[in-house]
Amino acid sequence: MFMLFELILASPIGAFIFSRFQDVLYAVIVASDCEDCGLNDLGKLLFGGVLAAILVGLGASVLLRRVKDKSRSPEFVSIRASDTNNPK
Repeated sequence: MFMLFELILASPIGAFIFSRFQDVLYAVIVASDCEDCGLNDLGKLLFGGVLAAILVGLGASVLLRRVKDKSRSPEFVSIRASDTNNPK
């Protein structure tokens, strides 16, 4: 498993992904640099992040469901077999 990870990182695409991941981590560290934050604030931030993730997930699922419903044309399927050649 470690050899596979090493091969992925050695490839150009793996190196690109790793460098972008490293940049994102540095951005998170810089953005979260808060000298006045204590442990109580971390709990509030975690709770707020969970709530934000839930709201974003719900919003995305509602939007996707509405788009799916609008794109689908109403189909009517009859359970009666109708023969147009021999009407009764």
